[in-house]
Amino acid sequence: MTVQFSRMSGQNVFTIALAGQPNTGKSTVFNQLTGAKQHVGNWPGKTVEQKSGTYIYQGTTYHVVDLPGTYSLTANSLEETISRDFIIEEHPDAVVVLVDAAQLERTMYLLAEVLPLPAPVIVALNMMDVAEQEGRNIDIQTLEQRMGVPVVPMVAAKKRGVSELIETIHRLVSDHHEYVPNIPGVSADERQVLARVKDLIAMHVPTAYPQDWVALKLLEGDTAIKSLIQQSLSPGQWRDLEKLIGQNGDGALTLASARYTWIQQMTRGAVNQSAAGSAEIRRGKFDKIATHPIWGIPLAIGITLAAFAGAMVIAMPVMGAAMGGLPAVIAAIRQGFAGAPAWLSAMLADGLIPGIGMALAFLGFLFGMFLVIGIVEDIGYLARVAFIGDRFMTRIGLHGKSFLPMVTSLGCNVAGVLGSRVVDSWQQRIMTMLMAPIVPCLAVWGVTGFFGTLFFGAGAPLVTVALLLTLIVWLIFTGFLFKRFIIKEEPGGLIMELPPYHKPNWKTIWSFTWGHTKSFITRGMTLVAGASVVIWALSYLPYGNIETSILGTLGRWMEPAGKLMGMDWRLMVALIASMASKEAALATLGVLYGISSGAGTSSLTGLVLGAEAVEHTAIATAIQASVSPASALAFVFAAFFSVPCLGTLGAIYSESRSWKWTLGATIYYTVGALLAGFVAYRVGLVIF
Repeated sequence: MTVQFSRMSGQNVFTIALAGQPNTGKSTVFNQLTGAKQHVGNWPGKTVEQKSGTYIYQGTTYHVVDLPGTYSLTANSLEETISRDFIIEEHPDAVVVLVDAAQLERTMYLLAEVLPLPAPVIVALNMMDVAEQEGRNIDIQTLEQRMGVPVVPMVAAKKRGVSELIETIHRLVSDHHEYVPNIPGVSADERQVLARVKDLIAMHVPTAYPQDWVALKLLEGDTAIKSLIQQSLSPGQWRDLEKLIGQNGDGALTLASARYTWIQQMTRGAVNQSAAGSAEIRRGKFDKIATHPIWGIPLAIGITLAAFAGAMVIAMPVMGAAMGGLPAVIAAIRQGFAGAPAWLSAMLADGLIPGIGMALAFLGFLFGMFLVIGIVEDIGYLARVAFIGDRFMTRIGLHGKSFLPMVTSLGCNVAGVLGSRVVDSWQQRIMTMLMAPIVPCLAVWGVTGFFGTLFFGAGAPLVTVALLLTLIVWLIFTGFLFKRFIIKEEPGGLIMELPPYHKPNWKTIWSFTWGHTKSFITRGMTLVAGASVVIWALSYLPYGNIETSILGTLGRWMEPAGKLMGMDWRLMVALIASMASKEAALATLGVLYGISSGAGTSSLTGLVLGAEAVEHTAIATAIQASVSPASALAFVFAAFFSVPCLGTLGAIYSESRSWKWTLGATIYYTVGALLAGFVAYRVGLVIF
């Protein structure tokens, strides 16, 4: 394909697209090019994150769009569709394809798919230092001549090659010249079939789409392109086309083989492998354990939990300052508004300020989690976690990369939701962030463990086993429900290469950490603080007492539903209170059963702050006298599967950028909790 292009008269802005497989350093290059001039939003009409930025070189402005990381351009996922549609429909002036020099043959596959598209390509050959450490010598000039496209060697983490890439982009889009790439071909038999396909679709291909590329995608069985072309063909023409494609056998396998053949032709003689360096030897020894089907699992869980603990250590100063300073701020608010209406002082002191305090505490934890996730991903270990966890995750409808967020959810559901960032596919990421809160956090275990021990004594371990078995069934059912009715995308197996380990790039990690922390500040904090005020209002109005409040009335109104689970209105109010924090459920019961918590008890947010002061022994004595074992079992199961805390809901909203998913998840968790409580009560009646 020959493309003649030139700078338009008066044009001083060019659009550059960055494409690349995951773990090729695309984010690092994007950050090096755009610096602080970045914008993060969503793709138009999509919930997938879009990153864009600008830089200026020799008086010319370059608008850089970071395409979603993807292994190919076949429309199997939303990310793949977005990437190829942008290149075809938005006509970028150039596409920079990131390729990992240490894994050249694997990461060039995306390049083989981008080259046939109507945009000039530059190959950024990143991680040259890793390739050298592993004894790979790459002849850049030979590679460039064979492919017919500019090749820029880079070590983006050390800023090597960045200026050369900027200069190459400038020359390519600003100068008048011919661009003649060496596009992957097919065998003589496939060429004949492609010619017949092109004859059948002639005059029916949308203007923006290259006819040769459309013919290839039809032969490959690309569902999106098939749907596009079918709309413009008559039924008879479509039947002829389908028959022709069907006679060609497995077109996807044939074209994939052709692309790998092209890669071998391009790299043969241009890449020489000498004796492996010591870094590769060390990596091989560690990977024997890290990827072992037995030993790799406890190692992955241990490292994941250690990362969670590290996030807590990082977050503790912020969390301690946020929560520790609340009493003084609240006291000052009460004093400063002493002459104001009682409801205003209470709203600020018991609603808004505690909500902001909780949001700030979560913010510290979020920052720590994003930091450790960025480190684990940047050094290359995350791929090993995905490899180890893929077998189990696939069984519940998730991708191997979902293993990390599901494990960290054991410590905190907020961490699980944030961890979904590591999943490449948006559909799989949504499933992960909505399924992670099903995994009980430490606070949930504390509440359910208290009730389990209180009512069942030596039988508490059996209750725990029942909870775990129900959890597994619930996860499998939820995964099936998502795949069948909501997100109809298969996890697709683990199509990935284990990247080499390398030193963390702190600039990239900081950009990742701060970017996502800022996202929570603008979205999640608003939700947490606002919801805290709403909960305060429900627990305060109209008379300033939780028992006579709207929340208490709501609990009584829900008592008929509670009776199906053997629970009175007080237990129902405690379930609602658990949205503020799981510990608040016990504090609420302390108030409703006449036990003082030693903290502000006029509203639910006061209970949240005073949850640690609750006398568990006193609560146990009061509750045992009025709650049957069957009802207690129902409460344990309902609390175990209850609506996540405000911090988790705020994280879901921050990550999904969607009220639909946040509210939908809340409803689903609520229904699940009530259903679990109902079944547990019926079983309890039989047992007890």
